[in-house]
Amino acid sequence: MKRTLQLIIPLAAFAILTFAYLALTAQDLFFVAQANDYFVYDWTHVARISEQPGWLVPYAGSFLTQFAYHPLQGIALLTLLLTLLAWLMKWALRLPRHLTALALLPPVLVVAFVMGWDYGVFGTRHYGNLFSPTVGLMVSTLIAAISIRLPKRWMQYVWAAVVIVGTYPWLGFYALLGILTGTIINMRHNKLYTLLVAAGVAVVPYVEAHTFFVEFNSRYAWQAALPFMDYYKTIGTWMPLYAAFALFALMHPLANLLNKTGERLSAVAAVALAVAAVCVVPLHRFTDSNFSTLIAVEHAYGVGEDDRVLDLCTKQEQPIRSIIMYRNIELWKRGELLDKMFQYSWVADTVHSRNLRHNTYITGARVFQQYTFWNFSYRWAMERTVMFNPSYTDMQIMAQDIVYNHEPDLADKYLSQLENTLYYKDWARSQRRLLDADVLKADSIAMLHRKIVLVPHGAIDNTEFCEYLLLKYFTNLFALTPERAELSLAASLVMEKEDEFWQVCLAEVKANPNIILPRHVQEAALLFALKKQNPALLSQIKLMVGPQGAVCQQFERNQDLLTRLLAQPNEADAATLATLCPGTYWNYFFNDSRRGTIFD
Repeated sequence: MKRTLQLIIPLAAFAILTFAYLALTAQDLFFVAQANDYFVYDWTHVARISEQPGWLVPYAGSFLTQFAYHPLQGIALLTLLLTLLAWLMKWALRLPRHLTALALLPPVLVVAFVMGWDYGVFGTRHYGNLFSPTVGLMVSTLIAAISIRLPKRWMQYVWAAVVIVGTYPWLGFYALLGILTGTIINMRHNKLYTLLVAAGVAVVPYVEAHTFFVEFNSRYAWQAALPFMDYYKTIGTWMPLYAAFALFALMHPLANLLNKTGERLSAVAAVALAVAAVCVVPLHRFTDSNFSTLIAVEHAYGVGEDDRVLDLCTKQEQPIRSIIMYRNIELWKRGELLDKMFQYSWVADTVHSRNLRHNTYITGARVFQQYTFWNFSYRWAMERTVMFNPSYTDMQIMAQDIVYNHEPDLADKYLSQLENTLYYKDWARSQRRLLDADVLKADSIAMLHRKIVLVPHGAIDNTEFCEYLLLKYFTNLFALTPERAELSLAASLVMEKEDEFWQVCLAEVKANPNIILPRHVQEAALLFALKKQNPALLSQIKLMVGPQGAVCQQFERNQDLLTRLLAQPNEADAATLATLCPGTYWNYFFNDSRRGTIFD
């Protein structure tokens, strides 16, 4: 009974803690990792993924990753496989039951690797990152198990040749890791075998990668099948994974070393090592709050829960530009943009990433799509696809852009691919109704596009950063519609374009004499009138916004302060304004917009 508990308790504790921890901290991460992966049930996908050595491991990982569309389902699946991996290592490497905790070290470090992902999750050159290390380690464990169990020396030679030469094209690095682990265990029994295996591992991968995989850079032959997210620039992300591989390869010698201290002491040491590995997980986790908010927002958009986005964005104290853009999109959808947009922080943080990323690259395609800029949205989604791999997110974005751009033949191509997926096929089928020109013409989003995008194709540059391009477009006064007037006023306020603001504002008042101007428009009108140092104009603007209104009353209480700031800005007066008038356009004008805002 005691020996059975020595096996069951560590595995059960690992499974419970892993599931609970990931369920509490990583549901959004699992969904986004899945959304940026891609698995299609056809041979074209197999042909695409098999262009590099070791392709079978990421293919299997990609198949499993799709189940993280429901994050708890993906977390449960990964927890199950990691627990199975721990048991498999214990069995394969012949660890005593009192050292079962040693077998938990690689699985725990795999969890640490996943939790260390940052913005690189939005662009990867590798399929199945979420599950492929676990699948690969299971394969390596089975290869090692066979190596150390073959009774005849000639069988070991044959097996080594089969693994290095025959399975490397399918399993890549994991074939090499498995045979090297078995060789380390058998090393003292056969030095010639060890030398031949080492030589085979050093030479064969390069030869086969160079010969059979002409589109693959053979300098990475020994890393084939490993996850790849600009990893040569982000070594810190991969350290837990490299540590997991090293511990797996050296686990048998480590167990022998611990056993020399006696059963009780060795068991305590094994548990201590496992606890130390567990401590690595929260320490290695990428805890940037903007990243947590952004993946929560992407999760909400991905499952059609747009109503959650505004609340997520407004809770972020110092947002990156992507979150500011999403926040303004949701305010605009609710008709609250010009009343509330400056009530939240505009002091933007940068993207703190080990990878080379900027906001337009990460979220530009979705932002442009929200504003119905179909061509621009398609361009950024396609650029990500070409640079990395297709993903569910980009395929959805491109399919919808093409549908609304009324290119039915090309749209059919993208929708057909998504119809061959497990969780996106229903969405793709629902889009087919829009291939009918009459249905598309009557669609509310298509009608919104005609009211907003009032500029010939090519009239604005599509190479600039997303937010700056949109602001510049909306402050260039093409034909106005009520929908576009709102966005034009918002853009002119952000860019502090007074002439454009007055043209739109006065046009709106002239067209609707009884209109109640939105709060931030009133604030800007009063400020810009004060700036002109024309008392008659200021009195007229006060009448226009309503002299008894809350905005005008607040303005009159702080008019002297605003006058001083316009004449000679200073930090003391700006700080006073922030205290007296938070959440106003005045505070944005004198404080937030002066803090080095970069639209990227």
